[in-house]
Amino acid sequence: MGIRQKTILSILIAVVISIGLFYQLADRTITTRFSTLEEHRARSRLSFVFRLLDNSRDNLQMLTRDWGSWNDTYAFMDHQAPEFIESNLVAETFVDASLCYIGFFPLEGEPRWEGFYDHAAGTMAPLPPFLTRTTDTLLRELRDPKAASTLPPGFFVCENALHIMAATPILRSDETGPSRGWLIMVQKLSDTFFADLFPEPDTRITVVTRPASTASPTVRFAFTDNRSNYLCTGSLPGNPGRDTVTLTLTGSATIALAGRNLLSLTEGGILFTGLMLSLLTYLLIQRTLLKRLLFLRHQVAPVAAPRTPVANVQPYGNDELSALAMDINDVFKRIVEEENLNQNILTALNVGILMIDARSDTIHEANTCMQKMTGKKREELVGHRADGLFYLSDSGEHRPGAPHQDKGILRGESPRHVLRATTATSYHGTPIRIETFTDIQALESALEDAKRSESHYRTLFHNSATPSVLFSAKGHIAKLNREFLRYAGADSPQELQGRHWSEFLNTEDRARIEAYLLEKQEAGISFEDNVVITFHDLPGGTHTAKIHIMRLPGTREHIVSIFDITRQQKAEEMLRRQAFYDSLTGLANRRFFEETLTHALDVARRKQRPIALFLIDLDGFKSVNDTMGHPCGDMLLTLVAQRLVSTMRTSDTVARMGGDEFIILSEEIRGTQDILAILYRLEAAFGVPFTLGGTQLHVTLSIGVSRFPDDAENAETLIRNADLAMYRAKQQGDTYSFFTHRLDRDARQSFEMEQDLRTAVEKKEFSMYLQPRVDMVDHTLLGMEGLIRWCHPQKGICSPAEFIPCAERNGLIVTMDAWMMETGCTQVAIWNKERQALAGKPPLRLALNVSAWHFRDNRLPDRVMEILKKTGCEPGWLELEVTETAIMKNLSGAVAALDRLRAMGISIALDDFGTGYSSLNYLRNMPVDTLKIDRSFIAALGPEDDKSRFLLATIVEIGTRFDIHVVAEGVEEEWQRAYLESIGCPSAQGYLWSPPVPVPEFPHLKDTLPPPDGG
Repeated sequence: MGIRQKTILSILIAVVISIGLFYQLADRTITTRFSTLEEHRARSRLSFVFRLLDNSRDNLQMLTRDWGSWNDTYAFMDHQAPEFIESNLVAETFVDASLCYIGFFPLEGEPRWEGFYDHAAGTMAPLPPFLTRTTDTLLRELRDPKAASTLPPGFFVCENALHIMAATPILRSDETGPSRGWLIMVQKLSDTFFADLFPEPDTRITVVTRPASTASPTVRFAFTDNRSNYLCTGSLPGNPGRDTVTLTLTGSATIALAGRNLLSLTEGGILFTGLMLSLLTYLLIQRTLLKRLLFLRHQVAPVAAPRTPVANVQPYGNDELSALAMDINDVFKRIVEEENLNQNILTALNVGILMIDARSDTIHEANTCMQKMTGKKREELVGHRADGLFYLSDSGEHRPGAPHQDKGILRGESPRHVLRATTATSYHGTPIRIETFTDIQALESALEDAKRSESHYRTLFHNSATPSVLFSAKGHIAKLNREFLRYAGADSPQELQGRHWSEFLNTEDRARIEAYLLEKQEAGISFEDNVVITFHDLPGGTHTAKIHIMRLPGTREHIVSIFDITRQQKAEEMLRRQAFYDSLTGLANRRFFEETLTHALDVARRKQRPIALFLIDLDGFKSVNDTMGHPCGDMLLTLVAQRLVSTMRTSDTVARMGGDEFIILSEEIRGTQDILAILYRLEAAFGVPFTLGGTQLHVTLSIGVSRFPDDAENAETLIRNADLAMYRAKQQGDTYSFFTHRLDRDARQSFEMEQDLRTAVEKKEFSMYLQPRVDMVDHTLLGMEGLIRWCHPQKGICSPAEFIPCAERNGLIVTMDAWMMETGCTQVAIWNKERQALAGKPPLRLALNVSAWHFRDNRLPDRVMEILKKTGCEPGWLELEVTETAIMKNLSGAVAALDRLRAMGISIALDDFGTGYSSLNYLRNMPVDTLKIDRSFIAALGPEDDKSRFLLATIVEIGTRFDIHVVAEGVEEEWQRAYLESIGCPSAQGYLWSPPVPVPEFPHLKDTLPPPDGG
């Protein structure tokens, strides 16, 4: 088959394979991608529906809890007051909350009240049978003594409609019991709820109830009707009977259909493109390659014939083939040049050479040197027989593959002794013999030169400033120079002559050098190399040296030169110690410890054994530095390091991480008992006080323990986990603490909370809630306390207890307080101007909490003044609440700031009085206008609790004596209010009057705010 046919066949095969591969790739890529997009859209839509339903369920659960944990509801279950029904259980309640059913059920017996609202008819209606069956089923579960006191909200389907049901025990407003029954609420989703979600007419959502299943709800997707439609199903948790509610989303698979259409167009395009490429490829190859290759072959072929003169080929074009033609011309030129070169070499060589026809023994060629050696011209040699020119005197050995050598006499004008070498070869197809004739006198001259070189080498060897020695084939000293005599500590060469080299090395180096020499000997090569050893001299001294070993060519003798690197290695060791050890304590530093730990983990993985890490922090070390000075602190760290090393085993690694933190790596650990034994040893060792500058100093430790492989798989995580455990030990006041995955989870949650909180501060995801403050006697509305709430985008409304500690830790509380102050002052300024405009009503005062962070830079008064000017709020309309703890952290700075604020006309309140320092001496000096009794005192108050009553009366009396206004927090019961009024407490706030409400719901225009029961 010719090259043209092979080219056509190759192109066709390549195109067919390419078309097949492109088709398969397009089919897999397009079909799979579009199907995935279709499935993703369906799952996203169903997930969107689930999120809407989850929000509705959570809102219903929150509403149910608000109603269930309400004193009015609690009282209604006891005496079924008609005014509760008239005020709360009306049609507007069902409409506002989108409810269709509310039921109040005691612990036993018939319901206290239940009602059904028909949203379609817009009126209250009789209870449908399906709701009766559903609530009966739910009540049986709730009243079952073995069941939980509350069930999660769930979904059920009745009359082809999806309902949401939630139940909660009925408790007091503070969520204390005992429970007086259950509150059940049901919400029915509208008929057009699902239809309004998606505008496509062929997209539908259906819901059905299936038997109870323990499997977790999953979303499943499938194509139907030959992939023209899709079906996506998912399950919601049911409530009655634990049934499962299944949602099915169906629709037209428009994306997948578009993918199939695109695939068809792609297939046609690939086929057409492949055929066109095949034709164009063949035409291109035919024009640019095949035609020119055949032309080139016709030019080169004649050169292969014997005795044909070399002629250049004609290049065509300007590409690789034309370059090939030029390369062929270069090859032809090189052949001619090499023949000329060989001829010139034969002429120039100082060795006589004859080319002899092996068949006729006639001389074919003779070089110039041969003509001079015989005294004959070329014409007198070429064409004559060669057997009369050379007479054999000594026949040498002949090795196969090597030239045959003979000694003899070359005849000529002056006969001479020569060495003849004979080699058989061929030339232009004719067998020839090449004979070379070397004058022996030239070799003797070269030998003499070699002897002189050896003499020079001996002189250099003996007078070298480097210790050098020659070892025999068996490793004994044969020769040595003066420097080696001095280095080995010998007085004369006789002490060293004949000694084996191994006498100067230790066991480890001896084995290493023996293996090294054996390896080189088996390789059968001469070598020279550098090896580092420990050299032992005759007096018993040791030196670290780098030896240079060189084997003499053709022998098994070795010359060894020695370079002493003892000082260099000591310097390197000093640098290494500075890099890897702590300069103060002499312990390993963090870098060296991390490398050691990484290596230990590798060994532990291979041997499948545990290791333990102990991270140690000295308690109260900062106070030692502050009171006794840094030199004493450094001395204490050194003593601690010494005690740690003496307490631990020699196989353990003790390191200083920095500051007053130390860390211990223990690799020989069999279990928890070994770890506890180490902890007990440390605790006992540090029970003995340190003597520092004549002072007995007791040092306690906080130790965090993490283990491999239980707690972490790598060095970084293992150290981090030990650090978390150590901080927990320090927080809890324990000597030690083991790492748990809960610690890791808490740390991650704390980090996530901080990041979310920073985003919330940046985006202002907060809202203000207000709780009224009223006069205890006539219920006059005096003002309100502003409370911050976090509107989390995923978690919803978050109470301050969830995020204020995190904000206090990282300082974000300053920005949050500023936002609260600006928002609150803006609002109270608007309201008080409205009250003054209506009927000259007295202004309301807004109370806001202030963090201790504000007293660190003493700029709080300036910030407040700036906000008051910006919002138009009067100073008398603002009250700032601070805690005793916040003031005591910076007493002088806090008092100065509070004095400036009071001078501006702002009221100062001492919040949570009685839970902090509660020092009357501090109270006497603090610039305080209001005392707020902490809610814990009110919650602990009982009808027969004389101690709590005495404490409350004392606090009120203190406020009266100090001319400080007193406010009670957390008042929820009428009898609590009555007692506080009886002891002279002037004002209060609490759920008795109102819980904290959003700003739009606050009754800012009212004059009085009596309790709901008229108390």
